[in-house]
This record gives sequence, structure tokens and C-alpha cells, in this order.
Amino acid sequence: MIFIGIFPDRSSVRDGDVFVVTKLDRLARSVVDLANIVQKFEVKNVDLVVLDQGIDTTSIYGRLQFNILATIGEFEREIIRERSYEGRMRALARGVKFGARPKLTVNEISQWINDYEATGCSKTEIADHYGISRSSVYRIYSENCQHMS
Repeated sequence: MIFIGIFPDRSSVRDGDVFVVTKLDRLARSVVDLANIVQKFEVKNVDLVVLDQGIDTTSIYGRLQFNILATIGEFEREIIRERSYEGRMRALARGVKFGARPKLTVNEISQWINDYEATGCSKTEIADHYGISRSSVYRIYSENCQHMS
């Protein structure tokens, strides 16, 4: 039987099967994971063919090429992860804020707190007026009233 692509249960391969993937990174996310998969395939006498890199683990040269490319792939992922982290740290140092922008400005918060305390309108009415959840109103109110005291 020939398998093409990723399927959810790799354990269903049988002796003599050929497992075909288009790219190596579609099979596993790390060298350790890949080595474990290949070891299970070897125990079950299953061949691995990677179309994009021309890898065929039936030969010793194919296994060598496979291991080299798997190591390079993991190295590339680590470099990308490291660069992403460094970029986030530089952005934080410049004052960039991550995440969703607050729906209310500081002035809006001050105004609705004053309105709430002056008119006695309900927090549900405030939530409806400003388009935020009632729990957000309670949270913002408690955070700002603690700072005001």
C-alpha cells in the first residue's frame, strides 16, 4: 500500500508499505520526531519517499541524505524562532505594544467613571453605551478606582 501525504494514524502502516510525502516538514516538526517516525517505519519495514528532496530510505545514501536534510530543517526553524524572538524584543524596547488596542481611551474611562458616580447609571448601561462587556466595565472601574483613591 502507498500512502501519500499526512494521515492521522501512522501506526496503520504495514510491512512493505511505502510512505510518500511531498516535503519532509509535512511529516514531522523536529529531528527527534522524524527519527522516531523513521525508526518505527524501519521496524515495520516501511520505506519513506520524500518527493521534494528526492529521498528514498531504501538505500544507505537515501538515509544519509534524509538525516542531513532533517537536521538542516530543524536548524532553519530554530533560526526563524530566534529571529522572531529578537524582533519582538526590539519592538518592545521601542515601546511597541502587542495585542488588541483598548476599546476605550483614558479620557473615555475618566468620563464614564464620572458619569457613573454622578448620575448613578448602571454598569450595564455604560457597557452598552461604549460597546464593551459588562465584565470589562467592572474590571476597568475597579482598576481605575484603586488608582484614584
